[in-house]
Order: sequence, then structure tokens, then C-alpha cells
Amino acid sequence: MTATVDLLVRGTMVNVLTGTLEERTIAVDDGVIVGFGDRPTNAEYEAAYVAPGLINSHMHVESTMLTLPQYAEGVLPHGVTGIVADPHEIGNVLGVAGIRALLAQAEQTPLRAVFTVPSSVPASGLQDAGATIDAADTAALLEEERVVGLAEVMDAEGVLEGDGEIHAKIAAARRHGLTVDGHLPRRSGTELHELCHHLDTAHESRVLSEAREKADCGMRIHLREGSSSKNLEELMPLIDAVDSRRLMLCTDNFYIDDLVEHAGIDDALRRVIAAGTDPVEAVQLATINVAETYGLDSGAIQPGAPADLVLLDDLETWAVDRVVVDGVVDPLAAVDEPPAFELDHNTMSCPPLSAADFVHPDLVDGERTVRVIDHTGEVTTETIERLTVRDGVPTDATEDDVLALAVIERHSDDDSIGRGFVHGFGIDRGAMASTVAHDAHNLVVVGADYDAMATVANHLRDVGGGLAVYDPENGISELPLPIAGLLSYQPLETVAERFELVQEAALTIGTTLPGGIMELDNLSLEVVPELRLTNNGLVDVASMSIIDVVLE
Repeated sequence: MTATVDLLVRGTMVNVLTGTLEERTIAVDDGVIVGFGDRPTNAEYEAAYVAPGLINSHMHVESTMLTLPQYAEGVLPHGVTGIVADPHEIGNVLGVAGIRALLAQAEQTPLRAVFTVPSSVPASGLQDAGATIDAADTAALLEEERVVGLAEVMDAEGVLEGDGEIHAKIAAARRHGLTVDGHLPRRSGTELHELCHHLDTAHESRVLSEAREKADCGMRIHLREGSSSKNLEELMPLIDAVDSRRLMLCTDNFYIDDLVEHAGIDDALRRVIAAGTDPVEAVQLATINVAETYGLDSGAIQPGAPADLVLLDDLETWAVDRVVVDGVVDPLAAVDEPPAFELDHNTMSCPPLSAADFVHPDLVDGERTVRVIDHTGEVTTETIERLTVRDGVPTDATEDDVLALAVIERHSDDDSIGRGFVHGFGIDRGAMASTVAHDAHNLVVVGADYDAMATVANHLRDVGGGLAVYDPENGISELPLPIAGLLSYQPLETVAERFELVQEAALTIGTTLPGGIMELDNLSLEVVPELRLTNNGLVDVASMSIIDVVLE
């Protein structure tokens, strides 16, 4: 007599292993798919379609400003049952202890979260982060059960030049048989060929030709559609141009306002299908392809696999009816109150700031020529501007949308401040500031005047970090992020509401960029072209060197 199983699910099964649709009855017992066909059961569900749970192939939980259980509450109802998370944001602030705290939280949510170990903390020697994760730390973290790879290797120059530290990290991952993720903006030709000796994947491709060259060299390609980098439309033709089993969907950085609407890769999946890709092939991009890249046991509906299933009313629109994780139907219903995050301490170590702290020391009175970060496109570029300076203050800068920009080291007491200028924000009064600033997550401030910049920066210092906008007419709007200046203790709905208020305040002071205050998050990321500002000064990314802001 056939044993009774916990669950039967009937419907048209999306078989990502064969690339077909099949009428199946899926038997689940003790959290595992035990086989197909009718059996005695304790519970039975029927759906139009049954698909494997989606897996986000590369993302940073911290970019949502939520703890892992709160993030899970946002994505599981959309059929995303797994993530490959790179915790280098919290790693840059709190080091190994921060990463282990996220690993511990993964045990307290039904979301199937696995991790890659940050390879580049800090991202370079041109900015001061809150921690360093060296080769010995990396080797220890690679032993963790939930670790499936080495995270995006941003130190491509170190790889090319034979740097012993980064090669030791790659070698440690190889000893464990793990995947090594790449971060290769604008790399091509012989440089790319050499990097492909050491790296397996690439998510930093903004144009189709760049992604195609990496695919031709054997790399697995992440098709990224996040909040700050929207590359899916440009890269989608790659699905037809190469073997799509080498491609994956990811979000990379994904913000709370987008999470309220969808989980990221579910929306990308709909767009891929709408563009003409076969629905089963599209589902492969976010299931079995990811599983095969990172050696996961999920990602397909087959005997012996975890029972991570999405019951759909419609496949082409990914209309989710129910979600099953580890054989549990509607798994969030069984979750108790999310646990407290273990790392409860203030990471804002910078001193109080005054308006004088934001004045560039080389900006003497008269007519001055300055380098300005042009932030009107997805990738920053350099522009040269002429400013009239009086008492150290540009008198006509806001009229030309040339605003003061500062990056303040917040992890120690070294008091370093990088000062520069940025074009594109459109602010006509006040200032805004953020401690969500990749990758070192120092305190970034942009404003129409130095007094406003000091006001908003000091406020974030006092509340433990986060996002804030200072409007001289309406005061301060804030989203405190007391966990490492990156995460909130609050529920998803509360964080989303506070974030919306901050974004509205950013619009009120004149911000014209589509991302609002989140446009600050990459201005200090010194490993992405072309011009960035760190606490140590203005960085020319091509030469990876500090350059002058004031030219004459």
C-alpha cells in the first residue's frame, strides 16, 4: 500500500529540465518532492500551472533597507522563494560579524537564502570602509553551510596584476568547488580573456555587445533589472543570440519602493515573456539556470528536490495563487514575529559638522574652473564648469545645477571628508544625505548651501544613519536606519511609508533625477566608471587615482 504523503499539487507543470509543459500530479512529503502521480494525501491543491520557485541570482538584501525576514515577507508572495545574496554592504560596515548576522537570520525565514562571500571589502584603497575582509576571513566564511560562492570580484586590476590577496580568495573558493562572481564593467579584449581564467559570471553589463563578448568567453551572464541599474531591455536580445541556459535574471540593488510593487525578477520574467520568449525558457532564467550556476538543490520540480513551488493562475503573466516552500503552503503564515537583529549599535563615528567643513580648501575667491561629476546618465561622466567664488562659496552654482557634494568617513574618527561638485540633481534649496552609499557606505551629502548640508548630515549622525532631506521651509524628513546605517528594525510597510515621505521631500527641494534621494547611493562607488567621490577625494575610475577638483 502506497504511503500517505503530506501534499498533492495538480496542474500543468513547468518542467525546466526538459523545457516542456506537462500535466502532472506532484507528491510532496516531509518538505521534499517524492514523485509524481496520485497517492493518499492529507492535503490537495490544484492550479492552472505549477512552476518552481524563482531564485534571484544576484542581489543585496541591504539595498532594500530591510532585515532578511522583512525582505522575505515582500518577495515570497510574488513567487520568489530563493535568493543568492551578496552581503558586501553590511560587510563593508561591520565586517565578518555583520555577514554572520545575516547568515543567522537566514535560519529564521522560509525564504531559501544562500550567500556569496564578499571578495572586495573595501572595494579599493581609495575609500575607507568600516571593515576589511581579508583572505583568511574569506576562507573561514567559505566554510559556512549557506555559502555558495565568492561574491563579485571588483578588484579586476588586482586579478590582472597578480595581487596575492585577491588570488588567495579565488583559490579558496575553487578549493571548495564554488562559483566566483565577476564585476567587469567595460572589460573587453585580452583583459577580459585573462579575467575569464578566474571568474565565472558577470552582472555588470550595460550594453548588449559587452554582455555578448563575455558570454562568448564562456561567462554566465546575469540579465540585471534592478532599481538603480535597469539593463534588461538592452540585454534581452541575448536570450535569442546565445544558449539561454547560460543566462540568469537578477536585481542587484533593489529599493523598498519597487519592492512594494513586485519582487524584481518576477516583473523581469513577465517582460521577457511579453517580448516573445517562450514562457518555459523564461522561467529557466530564474530557476534551473541559477541552481546549476551555484550548485543549488532547488530550481526544478523533480523527485528529491525541495518542494519549492509556485501555483499560478496564469503562466505568461506570472499570476501567483499560492506559494509552497519546503512543502509548506503559504509559508509566511507559519512565521512568528521576526527576530531582533543581533547587531544593535551605532556606526556613526564622525564628529559634528559645520558649514566650514564642506568648503573645498582649494576653492579660493574669484573665477575658478572645477571638475564636476555629471550625474545625468546611468554612468557618471566628467564635465568642466566655471564658478564664481566668494568667501569660499560658489555664488551662482545652483542656477547652473552645480551642487556641492561631500563624502564623510563615518566608521572611525579620522575626520576625512571628500569634497566636490555634482551636476544633475536640480536642488534649489536645502540638502539631502544618506549613509546608503556603495560600497563603503560613508555619509554622502549634496546640497544647495553648506549650512543645509551640515544640518542634514548632523541629523543622520544623531539618529544612527539612514536617509534624510532638509528643507529650510519644512524641516527634516527622515528614514532612520540604525542597523549599520543600512537597515531598519521596522516592518516593510512602515519603511516603505517613511521612504515615500523622504522621496516627496526630495522632490520638494527640487530634485529632478528619477531616483530621488537614492541617486546618492552610487556617487561614491569608486569601481564603476567614470568619476566618483570618496572620503579621500575625487576618483578617476579609469586610472583608479585621486585627481584634482579645482583646476585653476
